Amino acid sequence: MDDNYGKLFSRLKPLDPPAGLLERIINRIQTERDLLTVKRRLVIFSIGFIGSIAAFVPVFKMVYQGFAESGFTQFLSLLFSDTGIVLNYFGNFLSSLLETLPVTGLLAFSAVLLVFLESLKLLSKEVKSVVASKLVSKQLLSH
Repeated sequence: MDDNYGKLFSRLKPLDPPAGLLERIINRIQTERDLLTVKRRLVIFSIGFIGSIAAFVPVFKMVYQGFAESGFTQFLSLLFSDTGIVLNYFGNFLSSLLETLPVTGLLAFSAVLLVFLESLKLLSKEVKSVVASKLVSKQLLSH
């Protein structure tokens, strides 16, 4: 019986692959590689985004506490209550404001805000890339 199958298959012509099959396979492999790279980057940027959100609350508290302890808000309120005196002694007023400014807290807040915005930008770019690559892969599969 195995002999009959051997004869049957020896008389059949081998099928030729469709035109462009190799290119479609190579394109699909490259698309999958790109998608894997994008997914890895998406995870990294998501961790940065979540970390910056988690750090936002303590840093905001630090800035708020720095303003409260330094007396910056009291000096700033003079601008609205005694504008004439502030204008007469503007140089001294400005130096007093700068001396009471909580620089460390503001730098930490700026750094967290920068990481948040940069992660958000890169995260949205990667999500857009993932969606676009899935659309391309669906188009490749449909052809």
